[in-house]
Amino acid sequence: MVALPSTSAPSRAPGQGQTYNAHPKQTAFHHYVRRYTDVLFSGGRGSGKTTAGAIQAILEAVQYQPGERGIVTAPTYPMLEDATMYEFFRWLPRGMIKDFNKQRRLLRLINGSEIAFRSCDNPDSLRGPNRAWGWMDEPRNLRTREAYDIISAQLRPRRKLWLTTTPSGIFHWIYDLFFTHPVPNSRMITVRTAENPYLPTSYEQVLRSQYTGAFAQQELDAAWVSFEGLIYDNFSLAENVSRAAAYSPDKGRVFWGMDDGYAEGEGAGTAGYHPRVVLLGQFTAIGGLDIFAEYYRTLVSAHKDTLGEVLAWPHPRPELVYADSSAAMMRGELSKAGLHNTGATHVVAEGIKNLRRLICDGQGMRLLRIHPDCVHLIREMQSYRYNPRSTAATAGEPLPLKIDDHGPDALRYLAWRLKAQG
Repeated sequence: MVALPSTSAPSRAPGQGQTYNAHPKQTAFHHYVRRYTDVLFSGGRGSGKTTAGAIQAILEAVQYQPGERGIVTAPTYPMLEDATMYEFFRWLPRGMIKDFNKQRRLLRLINGSEIAFRSCDNPDSLRGPNRAWGWMDEPRNLRTREAYDIISAQLRPRRKLWLTTTPSGIFHWIYDLFFTHPVPNSRMITVRTAENPYLPTSYEQVLRSQYTGAFAQQELDAAWVSFEGLIYDNFSLAENVSRAAAYSPDKGRVFWGMDDGYAEGEGAGTAGYHPRVVLLGQFTAIGGLDIFAEYYRTLVSAHKDTLGEVLAWPHPRPELVYADSSAAMMRGELSKAGLHNTGATHVVAEGIKNLRRLICDGQGMRLLRIHPDCVHLIREMQSYRYNPRSTAATAGEPLPLKIDDHGPDALRYLAWRLKAQG
C-alpha cells in the first residue's frame, strides 16, 4: 500500500521493489495537495517534481479516491510517454493493474479507478467525463492556459489539481495563476535542484558550471524570471521570499514605504497602471529589511481612506513613513494623521544599487526578505526592467521603464535608510 508522507519523517511508498523516500519539500507538496485544490510544484532540474507528481497520482487512485477517474497530462505525447508515464508506472504496484488500453492510453485498476493519459498539444482532446483529480506535468511548455481550463472544468465533486514544472518566466500563464492573480485555495512550493538530497553532489555542480545568470536561476533555483533588462536580476524567490519576514515585536519598530498612485489603466503590468502602494517593514539587527505586508490599490482618491485601511491592520503604527518627496498631498495627509514622514527621494541609480546590495551583496549575503503574501511586490521585483532606448543624461545609464515600478520605488525609499546609516 502507498503511504502518505509524514510531516516529520521521510515517507516510504513501495513501487516495483523500490522505496520512495520523500525529501522535505516533496513531503510538503503531498500535504499541500491534500489540503488545497490547486498546487504548483515549481522545481529546478532534478528536484524530484515528476516523481512527486507520480506518487501523488498513485495515492489518489489507490488510497484517497479509489474508484474515481483521474487524468495525467504532458505537453506532447513523446514527453508523456518518455517521462510522465514512465515515472508513474515505475512506482505503481503491478498488482493494482486490471488492464491498460495502449491505444486509448487508459489505465484501469482493480479497485475501479481509471486514469487517462493525455497530451495537451490538442486541448480539445482533453474534454471528457467528470474527473476527481488531475496532474499536469511540465505545463511550462504550453503557451496558453486552455488545457488547464478544460481540465479544471472536469474536476468535480472533489477538485484536486497539481502542476509539476520548471519555471518559464513571469509572463507565463502559470505565473499569473499562482503569483499575480492566485486562484482560490491554491498553494505553490519552490524546490531548488540543490534541495534534493538524493542527487549526486556533482549533478548540480556540473549544471551550475554550464548555466549562468537568470537561466541558472530558472533551471536550478526554480525562480520565475525574465531574461532581458531586469533591474533586480539577483532577486531570488527561493532566498529573498520567506515567511521569516513576518511581523514580530522582537524586531522592534515598524516603518512604511509609500508610493502614490491612483490609475488602474489596463491592469498590472501595463504602462497605465499606477497603484498607491504602502509597504510595511521592519529593520533587522544585522542591517537588513523585512517586508511583512503590502497595500496595493487603484481608484482610491482620498489618501485618508488608504491610511485608515492600513492603520486598521493588526500592526503597530509606523515610527516613520518614507515617501516620495514630490507627493505633497500624500505627505500632508500623513501629517494630519499624526504619522511622522520624510521625503526619501534620491538618485534612482544609487537607490537601485543600494537595494541590489540588500537583495544579494558580493559575498552572497541576502539582507532583504519579503513575506510570500506580498504577491504584488514579488511580481514587480521580478519584472521591473530597464528601458534600453533611454539613458540617463548625466551617467549614461539606462533608465527604468515606468512599468511595474510602484512597489520597487516604495521599497527603495524604505531601504535608503540603510544606505544612509551605512
